[in-house]
Amino acid sequence: MTKRLVAAALAALIVGAAAPAEPERHALAITMPDTVNLAADVILPVARPAPAILVMTPYGRRSRLGKGAIGAFTAAGFALVFVDTRGTGASQGHIDMVFSPEERGDIAAILSWIAAQPWSNKRVVTTGVSYDANLAALAVASGSPVVVGAVPRFIDFDTYRDLAVPGGVRNEMLLRQWGALTGALNSGGPCLIDASRCAAMENLAPLDGDTDFSLLRAALHDHQKDWNATVGTARYDFEDDLVPSGRPLRDGFLSSQVARLRASPVPVQLWGSWFDAATADSALAWYAAAPSAPISLYLGAWTHGGGQRVDPFLPSPAEDEPGAPVPPQVFLDFAQRAASGTGTPARGITYYTGGAAVWRKTEAWPPAGIVPVRRYLGAQNTLRDRADGVNGTDIYRTDYDASTGTTNRWTTQMGGGPVAYGDRAAADRHLLTYTSAPLDHAIEVTGAATVGLRLASTHPDGAVFAYLEAVSPEGKVIYLSEGDLRLALRGGADPFSPSFLRADTSLLTPDRAIEIAIRLHNVSAVVPKGYRLRLALAGADRDTFGRYPPDGDPTWTLFRATSYIDIPQAAWTR
Repeated sequence: MTKRLVAAALAALIVGAAAPAEPERHALAITMPDTVNLAADVILPVARPAPAILVMTPYGRRSRLGKGAIGAFTAAGFALVFVDTRGTGASQGHIDMVFSPEERGDIAAILSWIAAQPWSNKRVVTTGVSYDANLAALAVASGSPVVVGAVPRFIDFDTYRDLAVPGGVRNEMLLRQWGALTGALNSGGPCLIDASRCAAMENLAPLDGDTDFSLLRAALHDHQKDWNATVGTARYDFEDDLVPSGRPLRDGFLSSQVARLRASPVPVQLWGSWFDAATADSALAWYAAAPSAPISLYLGAWTHGGGQRVDPFLPSPAEDEPGAPVPPQVFLDFAQRAASGTGTPARGITYYTGGAAVWRKTEAWPPAGIVPVRRYLGAQNTLRDRADGVNGTDIYRTDYDASTGTTNRWTTQMGGGPVAYGDRAAADRHLLTYTSAPLDHAIEVTGAATVGLRLASTHPDGAVFAYLEAVSPEGKVIYLSEGDLRLALRGGADPFSPSFLRADTSLLTPDRAIEIAIRLHNVSAVVPKGYRLRLALAGADRDTFGRYPPDGDPTWTLFRATSYIDIPQAAWTR
């Protein structure tokens, strides 16, 4: 979740075009059914009635699109409606959880308000990045007939599994930093203390006529009742945990709206990234859960928000290199078709393959021709095509200095910063690694690798982090993907998708072997001939995730004969 602009790159959408007429702007209050006023910026094109682009955000409504993007959309005939969500910005009210029932109700009320305006043609396309994207998706789930299209970018389909507690392991970095960020934004402390400081706060845009900021500061008094995400999730370990108000946090997740999303006829253009938390997995989960829905899915290699390309094999130019779909233009084209009702886009997936820098299309995932190839853990830290046939073991004492650094797939969620793992050779010295022989031909790895391990631990709880890596002939170690699992939360009918419910907690019996399964995050990349594949195992990621158990240093005994990694792959052909 981030303050990042909904589409920063949109500023350059229309290059060299004649300057459009200055759009009409209003900053006004929209009253909800419970009398809470939400602050909105409404920007109107010359031609009316007009379709609308709706963005709802907790990060400051005026930060969501730049001047160039606003000009592009209004020139294309769209009205723009930017709304501060309840308990944020200049809106009144307060919240006690993410995507609360009140917040979801506000979406429906805003859509009805837009439809009732004299400038509106009653057709709305919703969009946003991250938190805003989830709200755009919830607008689709609302069933409102006003919604004719949606462009959610970098969603969290299941916020527990895909972001906050992936694999049952708490993302302490994000819970702490996002809690601090939203707490500071929502409280508006400097403005609340001194009105002269209100104008300098980027997330606080007053309504028209509120020249002394009295309405804004009154709203900030409401915000003091907002939940504090850091405090509210301090003991959030299980998917069925409650927030301090007593509500189930998972009730607000998109995954709770599967039936509505499956039944929706609304065309959706959905965006995710291989290297942005689990946003690619989230997008694929929605795509799979709604097999008949008109979803066009774009899976690329970007930082959060799409500002930079992230390709572990290549430098990182802008995403508009030759042959790549240009998200801003693809977004605008989709919105125009949806608003005009000129045909539903074909369902399918357009995806980027790292290393080759190519985009391809498929309707099924993984694509045709991709098959899982099993490699077994072998003696002397090898990864082999066949099992050893002997019950060999390896011993690993958890190294709590192990880390993926502070510019990883999780940290980019905090503002869209770079994703740079660098050479993992030094980091792997803290891990238990298994490396294959050099590849005799280039392979495409596309999909989600899975790891099966038989192990025993000296402690009743712990965590396992599994990394898929490529090792160059010179010894450089390149990160491709990861997955993790809290050992005490391995329960459930599907070993690759544990329940993470409190009732299914199953502590380990020390030194008794168990079998665990870990699904890694989806990725698509070409591993060149001569490179080797590596499975690296850790018990910690110091700079990002919580420590399991909180005390002690577990030692694992890993049984190689029945431990493996399945890598979805095919011989590479361009």
